[in-house]
Order: sequence, then C-alpha cells, then structure tokens
Amino acid sequence: MYRYDLHVHTKEVSPCGKLTVEETVDLYKAKGYDGFWLTNHFHREFFERTKGLTWEQRVEAFFLPWREGKKYAGEDFFIGQGMELRFLTDPNDYLLFGITEELLLAEGEEWLSMNLERFFEKYRERLLIIQAHPNRQGSSRPVDPRFLHGMEAHNSNPRHDNGNGATCSLICAHPRLIPTAGSDSHRREDAGITGILTRERLTCDKELIGVLKERFYELLM
Repeated sequence: MYRYDLHVHTKEVSPCGKLTVEETVDLYKAKGYDGFWLTNHFHREFFERTKGLTWEQRVEAFFLPWREGKKYAGEDFFIGQGMELRFLTDPNDYLLFGITEELLLAEGEEWLSMNLERFFEKYRERLLIIQAHPNRQGSSRPVDPRFLHGMEAHNSNPRHDNGNGATCSLICAHPRLIPTAGSDSHRREDAGITGILTRERLTCDKELIGVLKERFYELLM
C-alpha cells in the first residue's frame, strides 16, 4: 500500500507554517510516506502578505514551494499541488484538488470574493472540493453538502478540537460525500499522522481525484 497525506502546509506560503518544503519532505520520507499534497492557505492573509506584488507574481509565489519541493524530493516521492481556500465572507476552509498554475493565473484572482455555492457551480467538474475540518471547535461549521464533493473525515492537527466523530457521523448520513484524512501539518510534531492508503502509486492530481471518486483507498487513522 502507498501512503499519502492530503493536508500539508509549508512556511513559504502559509504564515502559520513552521517548516520549509524541504524539511517537510524529509519528515514524510522518514515516516514512510510516498508523497503528499501541498494545501497551503489561500485567503485574506495570503493577499496581505503579498501586498505590492502583481497577480502573476502572487501565483508564482504560491506555486514556488511545490516546484522547489518536486526538485528536492526526486522521482520516488510525489508532491501534488492543492490549496486550502477561505472565502472573504465565510469562516470555513475548503481543500481543493486539481488546481493548476494556469487555472489560478487565469481565474483565481476572483476566488476569495466568491461564495461556496457560486464556486461549486463553476468548478464542480474541474476541481474536487472538500470541506476541511468541518466540525473544528470555534472556527468551522458543516456547510450544505450539496455544494461539496466531500469532507475531511479525520484531521489530526493536535492543537485543535477537530470534531472528527461528528464529521464521520455526518458523512455516514450523506454517503455521497467523499471522506478524506489529513495531518494538517504545520510543525514537526504534526507531520505524517494520517492520510490515505492506495493500492497503486499516485503520480498526478487526476489519479488522486479518480481514486477518491471511485473509493479505491483507505483512510489512514
């Protein structure tokens, strides 16, 4: 079985991150993972942190740790590019899979000003949209499942009460929802706690999305 983490942050983009992408790769390799998806924050703070840059420069900055990480990791360890999106008028976070630099450059400048319903209508066929930690105490609440592909059933970040049990119950009540798991890694002690197990090695976003949609995986919990 192959092991992947679907919720990982690095400090190059996420201000709450404490590890570089190189440090993160080393940690995950040491823990026996075959790869992870970078899901750095894309929200108001990212725009504040990159104030003065052009949109093209912001997109370049967002994708930089992914490019550097791929070079550092080598061919035996896969790094996918995802995102953790937060709209300006919504306190919840959404994990996106399937994004490309071309898509973000062409359309991403308006994403923060959208809402989930509009975003899902526009991107439901192009992206996989997963609500992150839907029942996290004090910061998140479950949204209408009609506007999601899935929910993060297990988030193992140790500094939050993530309400994983309540989320699993909600997914059971809505079996169409795809359950995922991620370490929500920001620091050394967060890395490589959970994720998914697959029978085949993943080499691209399309393969991940296919595995998730067809339920050809197990949650690592």
